[in-house]
Amino acid sequence: MRKLSHTLMMIVLVTLGAVAAEAQTNGPKRVVAQIPFAFHVGRTTLPAGKYAISVVNPSSDRTVLQLRNLDGHANAMILTNTVNSTPADNAKLVFERYDDLYIFTTAQMAGESTSFAALRSKNERKQMVAESAKKRIVVITIG
Repeated sequence: MRKLSHTLMMIVLVTLGAVAAEAQTNGPKRVVAQIPFAFHVGRTTLPAGKYAISVVNPSSDRTVLQLRNLDGHANAMILTNTVNSTPADNAKLVFERYDDLYIFTTAQMAGESTSFAALRSKNERKQMVAESAKKRIVVITIG
């Protein structure tokens, strides 16, 4: 029972933090996209569907992205690094594809000159190097 109450408390705190952080942003730090395939975000597998991708803590140098299925059944958060890039007219999501496996790698909001690159574990990096010949890049442009 105690573990359950701690878990619920953490969920409430993360949700409140996400709402407060989103309220403090000056520009749009959220995008909605239809993703036509199941994909991995860190250790979580999310089904195909319509997702809201939002920045949870925009003032940090280690930004957290939340990917939330709009039907309410799937959710993931991932720690990212900000990466300088060319300003984008449209928002975009980038995935790496290995055969039938899709892995979320990067998000860029419309009009922004930075991208949010997902951090990878040491094991994920090793696997990616081993399978680099099979790698394909899939970009979903929004807007």
